[in-house]
Parts: sequence; structure tokens; C-alpha cells
Amino acid sequence: MKNLTKILLILIWVNQLFGLFGIMYIDFDLFLSLSPISLLITFLVVMYSNIEFLYKSYGLVLLIIIVSMVSEIIGVNSGLLFGSYYYGENLGISIFGVPIVIGLNWVVLTISCGNISNYIFSKNKIFSILLGSFLMLFLDVIMEQVSGNIDFWYFNDDNLIYNYVCWFLLGLLNQYIYQNFLNKKCIIISINIYISFIIFFLVLNFKEYV
Repeated sequence: MKNLTKILLILIWVNQLFGLFGIMYIDFDLFLSLSPISLLITFLVVMYSNIEFLYKSYGLVLLIIIVSMVSEIIGVNSGLLFGSYYYGENLGISIFGVPIVIGLNWVVLTISCGNISNYIFSKNKIFSILLGSFLMLFLDVIMEQVSGNIDFWYFNDDNLIYNYVCWFLLGLLNQYIYQNFLNKKCIIISINIYISFIIFFLVLNFKEYV
């Protein structure tokens, strides 16, 4: 089990750092176009490290994907959720304007942040759900700073407060769905995925200003 965890940790960091290095120093457009593959790898790592949850509650994973995708589709096509925004080309194949990997990414963030918050507030589910949602929102704030520069998604207005409110509420719903069926998980995988995401987007954001 320890060897498997080490392999998954290596995969997480090789996936993120190799992609980051390629974007910055090899071929910006090529490596960004591979982002769906990178996100799929991360999704598979999350699923494999939470395999017990997947076996028992695979329907909940599908529910999180559906809820998130429907919310994003409503947002992209109407602006009623998240504000006025649209996705670029680097996240791959889309359904009604929303890349399929976005649904997978919501699962990755929900499970990773849920595991971290549950580890901190294991005896208080309300606080755990709230913290999980705030962790998701914090990462979204970081991603928004660079999303347009890497052709992930674009906002048509500068006021992102409404976007953050909607992100938190959808995160809250997903955390509620997940944490009501949460058992003890490998916390080290979740922490490393979360940190690797933060580093990835912070480095890209810093690169824009140096």
C-alpha cells in the first residue's frame, strides 16, 4: 500500500511539473493542448486512491459530474450562474460549450478538498463541508488569475464576485453530496493534488508578470 501511494505521488508531480515545464520552456501551445490528458490522469489518480468509495458509491461520482456539468452549461449559455463567461479550446471536447474534463475536474476538487477538510474537522461535518467549499473557492480564485492567458476560460466582465459566490455554492452542494458518504481516505494523495494545482497556477500567473 505504501509503495502504491509513492507511485501515485510520483505520478501526480511528474504529471504537473512536466506539463508546467513544457508550457514554460518547450512548446506553450502544444503542452496546453494536452491539458485534458493531464486532467484525466489526475482524475484517475483520485479515483484509484478512493477506490473503496468508487466501488460503493460510483453513482455519486456520476451525480457530482452531472450536477457540475449542468450548472456550467447553464452558466455558459445564459450567464445565470457564474456570470458571463465562455471556455477556450485548450480543455478539449465540449458539450453545449462546456469541456467534458470540467466535470471530471469538479470531481477531483470535490474529493480532494473534501478529504482534506474531513481530516481537519472529522468530528464536525458542517465545518468540514464548509471548509471543503472554501478550499475549492480558494483554488478557483487562483485559477481565475491566469485562465484566460492559457485559453482555459474567459470572463466578459471584470467583476467576479458573482462567479465566486456561485462557485462556493456549487462547491457546497458537491461537498454535501460527497461528505455524507465519506470514509477515511488516503489524505496524503489529496493534499499533494491540491498543492500541485496551486503551484501550477501560481507559477503560470507569476510568469505573466516577470
